[in-house]
Amino acid sequence: MIHIIKYLASTCQSVLILGSLFLVMPPDACAQQQFSEISLTAQPTKWDIQGLPSLINGYGNARFGMNEEQVRSIIATDYPLALPGLKTELYAANHTPVMSIVVNELAPGPGPATVTYVFGASSRELIAVNVYWLATGIASLAQQQLLTEAASVVTADLLGYRWPMLQVSRGIVPIPGVLLVFSGKDFAGGGVEVRLSGVGMDIEVPNTVAGSAAARQHRVAPPGPAQLHLAFVADVEHPDVF
Repeated sequence: MIHIIKYLASTCQSVLILGSLFLVMPPDACAQQQFSEISLTAQPTKWDIQGLPSLINGYGNARFGMNEEQVRSIIATDYPLALPGLKTELYAANHTPVMSIVVNELAPGPGPATVTYVFGASSRELIAVNVYWLATGIASLAQQQLLTEAASVVTADLLGYRWPMLQVSRGIVPIPGVLLVFSGKDFAGGGVEVRLSGVGMDIEVPNTVAGSAAARQHRVAPPGPAQLHLAFVADVEHPDVF
């Protein structure tokens, strides 16, 4: 369930994804690593300007700081059909209780989505929410495109808000087959990430003439599943984990 992916943002802000949480690493880490590939895949070309400061305070009607019983009540109201399949477990490495459901349809992604609610090791209050849309087996081009379009919709919504300077990264390819569409930390220290994996993407080739045929290369996704992952975190730098 927990996948660890380490990457360095274009602003030299290193971020560590732990499936349910991501933690900001020291800026000097960029001295040891650098990216060679950037992609415009899934990046929206227009969005509505809200004029409001960014604030990541939960997902849907579930708010950070709620206890397990309150979140269960939200699930019963928002996703009543998913409630019978609700699963709970304890992620031993972080001592964080996790509550997960499968929703048959959840916009803007295609088809079923898995939603996981992560609670603090000490507080037992909601500290993170993950949402996954997965195309199993060998994802078709059509399935990859639907996931990519959904990532673009979410990113367009996020770009409508004001973000602190140097706290947003876009279009990063941390490892082959994975695309960080958007990552941002809000004014209160909360964070959000939009990540695609297993989809084809256009790579912006460095040191080429913009707009030329050589400036963009298309990378076909290797045969296999494809996924869109959204992560919402209450406190990026100081998560309540063991």
